[in-house]
Amino acid sequence: MRTDPARLEMMRSYFNAIASGMGHVIERTSFTTFVKESADFATALATPEGEFFVYPKTVGVTIFLGLSLKRAIEESGPFEPGDIVITNDPYSTDGLATHLPDIHVFKPIFIDGEIISYAWAFVHCSDVGGMVPASISPTATDIHQEGLRIPPVKVYKAGRENREILQILRANSRVPDLNEGDINAMIAAVNTGESRLKAMIGKFGKADVRQGMDDLLEQASMRAAQVIGRIPEGTYSFSDYLDDDMISDVPIRLAVSAKVSAGRIALDFSDCDPQVQTAFNLVTNGSKHSFLFQGLINFIISEDPFIPVNGGLTRPIEVIAPKGTLVHPEYPAAVGIRHSITMRLYNAVLGALAKALPEAVPAAGAGQSAIVVLSVPDESSGGRKMAVVEPMGGGGGGQHDMDGADGIDHASGFLKNTPIESLEQHIDIYVHRYELIKDTAGAGLHRGGHAIGLDFEAAAPESIVTARGMERLRFQPWGLAGGRAGALGRVRLHPDQPHEKSMPKIDVLRLEQGDIVSLHSPGGGGWGDPFNRDADLVLKEVEEELLSEEAALQEYGVMLERHDDGSLSVDREKTDQIRKEKAAKARKPWDFGKAREEYERRWTEEASSALARLLRKLPANQRSHVKHLVHDYVSKEDCGPISEEAVRAVFEKLIRQK
Repeated sequence: MRTDPARLEMMRSYFNAIASGMGHVIERTSFTTFVKESADFATALATPEGEFFVYPKTVGVTIFLGLSLKRAIEESGPFEPGDIVITNDPYSTDGLATHLPDIHVFKPIFIDGEIISYAWAFVHCSDVGGMVPASISPTATDIHQEGLRIPPVKVYKAGRENREILQILRANSRVPDLNEGDINAMIAAVNTGESRLKAMIGKFGKADVRQGMDDLLEQASMRAAQVIGRIPEGTYSFSDYLDDDMISDVPIRLAVSAKVSAGRIALDFSDCDPQVQTAFNLVTNGSKHSFLFQGLINFIISEDPFIPVNGGLTRPIEVIAPKGTLVHPEYPAAVGIRHSITMRLYNAVLGALAKALPEAVPAAGAGQSAIVVLSVPDESSGGRKMAVVEPMGGGGGGQHDMDGADGIDHASGFLKNTPIESLEQHIDIYVHRYELIKDTAGAGLHRGGHAIGLDFEAAAPESIVTARGMERLRFQPWGLAGGRAGALGRVRLHPDQPHEKSMPKIDVLRLEQGDIVSLHSPGGGGWGDPFNRDADLVLKEVEEELLSEEAALQEYGVMLERHDDGSLSVDREKTDQIRKEKAAKARKPWDFGKAREEYERRWTEEASSALARLLRKLPANQRSHVKHLVHDYVSKEDCGPISEEAVRAVFEKLIRQK
């Protein structure tokens, strides 16, 4: 590094203030509740090459820092002062835009005729067309069903608004005024970034500011390599699952092999399932993409809390993501539910690290962030209005030194909840209940986080609910180091009524006035042996009505005594006796829950990886179908674990039949 350390730290503060200030502009001027309340937006500054050199970690979502503007710059340049680019297309930006509702804008910042930086922002727009309100349906089979694709184009040219582009955007949205308001907030943000960076250059000079960008990236890279260097060298593999692909009950498997050597880590996703026919795909162009390894990024930041947060963090990381897998799908694969892939990869990457450093990694969190959207008729316009009800996260995973966070998972990117008062003001809805749910946290020395329950009533006829990203209704968030798995999520219609009905994951749910929907998110997995948890902490949770007396006894071995005045206390003698009697029972290092254990008794890691390798021999658009055929064939056989040889034999037989 060439910049004096004290001067570089001062410049870092300036950069952070500029990028954060851009975020505050969006927060204060955006139109939709999902942006101004839930904070699904981000801002940053990038180098002339398109690498983010400063990324706020306290304003907006935190999962874009490793992305690159490079391809979008190439597609939309050359530039002149006053240009602003807009895009939402994953395929023409190498995954900068990860699905169509995420609209990105960026502005080149010129000094003396030279581009010194780019100011960047994104927001999740409420609707960009497509087959359902809010655009995203898990059952979409083609990106063209998910809305309008905007390749990188100039929405401002030399400072003049390109109204034709905005007219196209308005014509392809169910809520054009809301979308345009959020886009204008981004325009204001990048303009603010430009003016403030120019003021900073006036103070420090162009050459020093440009050098400061490079030095901050290099500092982040070196410190990330130091953290990775503390991981024991070796290769560590792990896999996890999404419940299904919405067209069959066959799970989606995400697998990673992490090779650690000399301060670098190579993540190989070759054994991930092939791209699927529905919207559970993630566009990366096979390159290093932060959505593939957000868990590793968070691990690095946790181990070095003062590291510069920028794209340099990803420099010691290498990625292998073969084309045709669900982490490198071929066009025109649908991608609307890409964040489900991101969250499960978060679990998979941290699971691999846990094999090397079990005390440095939390148990699995809820692993979902289901964005619940309500659309109702708009009597004034004759169209429809819509709002995000809540981003339904769940419990975080327990850690070696603390309980998991209640109601939010580490992988959620710090989305905020929507205040009920604001929600009921914006849309026709009555919220009956929004609270933490009893007995949902995975038991442990440090328990997982509690799940969230949301019950709401449709206050208008012909209401439509979508809930993209709903997961962990089948496979529980895993417990670690003897901790127990967290509770599953669930969906019900008309809860606690005689005509209550259990529901599968929501795609499009049509409601009439008075219908009530109940959603429970998953709970986080626990860390460590629950029988070593302080009995007084168990008592406290029972008193707070987050744990039942029965669960206190069964999960923690804590016997409670109820007194005449209704108060509770720990029966120390019986608790010690129960815990001693059950202490001899060995606890598993991992608790994956009953459903995964049963599934993997037949579909072992070896069998699933062998099938993934065989499927790569086929054209990408055939792989998911053949995977289903193999699973259907095997499910009819009454046998135990499937060998690699048996998988190959079934695969070759089915291919010959085709």
